[in-house]
Amino acid sequence: MELESQRLPVLVTPAKRHLDAAISWIKRAQDTSVSGGVSWGYRARRAIRSDLPLGWLGMYPETTGYIIPTMLRFSELNGDEDSIRRAHRMVCWELSIQLEDGGFQGGIYGTHPVASSTFVTGQVLFGLVAAYKQFREETILTGAKRGADFLLGCLDDSGRFVKGHSHFCAPGAKAYEVRTGLAIAELADVLDDDRLRGAASQMADYALSTQRDNGWFGENDLDYHDRPLTHTIGYVLEGLHGIGIRLSRRDCTEAVRRTLDQILALIRSDGFLAGRWREDWTPAAGWACLTGSAQIAGVFLRVFEQTKKPEYFEAGRKLLGFVCFTQDLRIGTNELDGGIRGSYPFQGKYGQWCVLNWATKFFCDSTMDYLRLQQPRS
Repeated sequence: MELESQRLPVLVTPAKRHLDAAISWIKRAQDTSVSGGVSWGYRARRAIRSDLPLGWLGMYPETTGYIIPTMLRFSELNGDEDSIRRAHRMVCWELSIQLEDGGFQGGIYGTHPVASSTFVTGQVLFGLVAAYKQFREETILTGAKRGADFLLGCLDDSGRFVKGHSHFCAPGAKAYEVRTGLAIAELADVLDDDRLRGAASQMADYALSTQRDNGWFGENDLDYHDRPLTHTIGYVLEGLHGIGIRLSRRDCTEAVRRTLDQILALIRSDGFLAGRWREDWTPAAGWACLTGSAQIAGVFLRVFEQTKKPEYFEAGRKLLGFVCFTQDLRIGTNELDGGIRGSYPFQGKYGQWCVLNWATKFFCDSTMDYLRLQQPRS
């Protein structure tokens, strides 16, 4: 493994080879199990005096759920029937592990406690909705409805989840759950259900209530609300943008642009974006959270498509180009080749020494956005 300190970051133009390599890595991550779930990721090293497991880790319900739409989209764009079959195996596995209350468990499958998590259930809901649209199987829609019922049972009138918090992060309501609200809004469109639309709108209200005048969101991290990850910033932006589009809520899309306008000046010329940010938008980390960079790149590109503001496209290109720089495209290292690492440098504090399935998923999504926007230009 080449030492990152020996290579200066350079912007790499995102191309189909980057997308294909990332999808291939996700397929290998799924092949580590026989049941259809996708491995959490691959840990190449462990911290000193740590007993964390090495190698491929167990299946991860949360992210397997939202990998399903990515695989279906890739299949549609590239005629890859294998991705359709794999997406179906993923959804069948998710339905097989759905809990009695309709929710899905937090953490890696097999870890304890086994308890439903609102955020995990919301992320699996993305996969159930996309899979139902693709396969039209009633068992999938039934699972989606059960998941939505669990979510609504945990929600209060202010749009906060008051129960169902994950045991694998700090308890309490979180602004980034608005991405769960987007999943609810997607199901609402399938069912034409105004009750679900109302719940999604309430969740957007709560997320908006945490935004400061400078675009920064409070109550928006797994554990450290005073310095949220770009990953959770990406989540709240994705959720608000999607709800803004689906529910025609201009206040949501304007809130997203307020944050993006702040982030514009924070991206280095080589595409590096620090992985954590304080309330005054000063960096709270010296490493990049590559998941967050990939997510925020996608938000920039989607908002560019609406606004045609060239600075948004350029920001998305830079963030994505930096992640491309970190992607290992060498052939023969199945565990690393094509996947996206947790942090840059590799020893950064988010997903330290790991290649993560959700970082790879968001990279695929944003790269597909970028390549689609590039088509008319060529």
